[in-house]
Amino acid sequence: MKNAIATIIRGFLLGLGFAVAAIGATFVAQAYWMNQFQGGAGASAYSNVDGAAEAARKDIVLSDVEEQKTDKRVAVIGTLKNTGSRPARGLQVEVELFQKNKFVDQYSTYISGSVGPGETRHFKVACGCGDSPPADHDSFKVQVRGGY
Repeated sequence: MKNAIATIIRGFLLGLGFAVAAIGATFVAQAYWMNQFQGGAGASAYSNVDGAAEAARKDIVLSDVEEQKTDKRVAVIGTLKNTGSRPARGLQVEVELFQKNKFVDQYSTYISGSVGPGETRHFKVACGCGDSPPADHDSFKVQVRGGY
């Protein structure tokens, strides 16, 4: 009986040791994978994406921006140019509307495809929904969001 209990305990400890070793190997392999194949993932990967987005936004220059008003429709149109050395993708043009310097509404549109270095694109941001005009406003601000 004593030998049977000793064998059971030995088997349990052997299994426990194997499980601890397997879990440790999994963590080591995961850390290796993250550093080797995903550019050191974790928080730093997100900061790299944010850094690329910031660089893409800085390389985009807006010009000829104007507001067009017809009946109940309002649109902001203009031109954007990529002054950087890399294509910019995932660009979003955002229009904020203000009444007496107080924010009242916001609209945006995405630029399809990529904008190559030196390339110029026209954009139009429609403000309002269907037959519903945007909020009354006396000024607006246009900026580029997103991008990579």
